Amino acid sequence: MKSEKYTVWISAQHAARLRALYKKNRRGEAAYVEELVAEGLSRTEARVAAQRARAERWPALNTVVAGALTRRLAEPDLRGPWRALSADEAARLALAGRWPGANERGLAQRNYELPTDLLTALRTAAWRVSEGPLAELDALGLVRNSTSLGPVERERRRILVDRVYSPPRIVREALDRYGPQPSES
Repeated sequence: MKSEKYTVWISAQHAARLRALYKKNRRGEAAYVEELVAEGLSRTEARVAAQRARAERWPALNTVVAGALTRRLAEPDLRGPWRALSADEAARLALAGRWPGANERGLAQRNYELPTDLLTALRTAAWRVSEGPLAELDALGLVRNSTSLGPVERERRRILVDRVYSPPRIVREALDRYGPQPSES
């Protein structure tokens, strides 16, 4: 399965939970190795056994994020089926830069290795759900937030921006709903 690096801004809370899960998994794996050594396996045999059990018992963070994202993309509002992205749309989505949205504070930049087909599904769903509000923001000249906007324009922009589902927003929602919870990390 092909995969690619994906950079996303997640909440500091998500980042902390994922880091805690990583540490918990490493401690669990180390304890498992010690337990197997105490049962008579050599350290090498115990490490090999732990390596075989790793994916199931102590999944990598990439796997945790991919699983949460897969579940979020399966929800009715993002499920599709979606028309495939054109070459121009795919190129536009590959550009660096922010989508119109709220200026969220307390975000942490993280990089994950995710399956290419999952990232294509994420980008396609984000674009198809958001293309109407994005086109309207563009037509009204409200793509960029500005202090020169009047109260009516600001409110109209806020309503439209609330309907924009950027890929990072979808990832954050996935982690909210299906990522590690405090009791798990």
